[in-house]
Amino acid sequence: MSARDAFDDWIAEARGVSVAEFCRARAIALRPADQGQPCPGCGGRDRFSVNAKKNLWQCRVSGLGGDAIALAQHMDGSDFLAACEAVTGRPPPGREAAESEAQRRARETRLAQEAERRAREAAEKERAAARFREEERRQAFRIWRAALPAAGTPVEAYLALRGLAPPPQGRLRFAADLPLWDRPGGRILHRGPAMVAAIERPDGRFGGVHRTWLDLRKPKGKAEIVDPATGEALPAKKVRGSKKGGSILLAHSGAAPRRFFLGEGVETVLSAYWSLREACSALLDGAEFRSAVDLDNLAGKAKGRVRHPEAATRDAAGRTRPVFVRSDEPDLDDDRPIIFIPGSVEELVLLGDGDSDEFATRLAMRRAVARFSARYPRLTIRLAMSAPGLDFNDMRLRGRRAA
Repeated sequence: MSARDAFDDWIAEARGVSVAEFCRARAIALRPADQGQPCPGCGGRDRFSVNAKKNLWQCRVSGLGGDAIALAQHMDGSDFLAACEAVTGRPPPGREAAESEAQRRARETRLAQEAERRAREAAEKERAAARFREEERRQAFRIWRAALPAAGTPVEAYLALRGLAPPPQGRLRFAADLPLWDRPGGRILHRGPAMVAAIERPDGRFGGVHRTWLDLRKPKGKAEIVDPATGEALPAKKVRGSKKGGSILLAHSGAAPRRFFLGEGVETVLSAYWSLREACSALLDGAEFRSAVDLDNLAGKAKGRVRHPEAATRDAAGRTRPVFVRSDEPDLDDDRPIIFIPGSVEELVLLGDGDSDEFATRLAMRRAVARFSARYPRLTIRLAMSAPGLDFNDMRLRGRRAA
């Protein structure tokens, strides 16, 4: 093989390294593309994302992006050949023979120092992130500690609008005047009364709070929040602290539950609880009811995507493009914690709402079944879906109106 061929093969080898592979080599943990994360080249909070399917990365602030070689250039401030060396882990062909022993040692020392520097930076970033998470958890606990018991407060009135009531064991409280920040220490977008729910981590410790801002003048009692600067409608529910692997206790009938009901939102799970209590109270014996906070925390990360059978979108040129959603196969290599199920539990019932995209939600709930089955093979797991186009609270309210 000629020197030129060997050099071309080395370049091709560098181009063949995926962005995800290079990120793993540099100890960069990737989040889902729609979440964003700090850029390993220029920092920030959520400016960096990777599209593993297209093998591309992008930094929204710098405007840079591309393949693994471009990422190495962005991170290291290096030229193309140095980036190829960083990606392949070896110098260009022929350089080994041309350099002296002293040059080789100097190069290896430089590479080792660079690797050590990157490891120190990654460790410091993780320590900083851990400090931030702990401070957020502390702030969330202050919110929880300052809130009042739900009985006799607007929380009770809010749940009554939905045909519900707070069970005595439920980890629900009321905050009379709670601010909604766009980010910690940023702008206050809204403030007012809110239902506050305590999120319990898998290790049993307090993890954060889930907040629902209230406006009892609205049909379902939730506040309608608008960004005062942009006019954008904002969700009335937010988490402070950590939700990963956490859950909200809503009701239980004993310290050692045999049946465990787990659904997405507080209102969904309470709707199932009160409907069962009125129709079949025997199912409540030895049962525990918890909210998973949201669907992602319940279902976990998917291993791939599938084409939506109906949904489509149009690009800037007016062409119809298919929509892809996350598949029902869980990514069992995902290191995010899963919600803890006590050892006494024999049956897990997962509650799935049908009021959003039924196809995507059903895939997510099937993913949840597979995820919990892999983690807790001893359990009997059942999936209960609400009627298409409705969530469990819609079904409960319709039933009460019909009665």
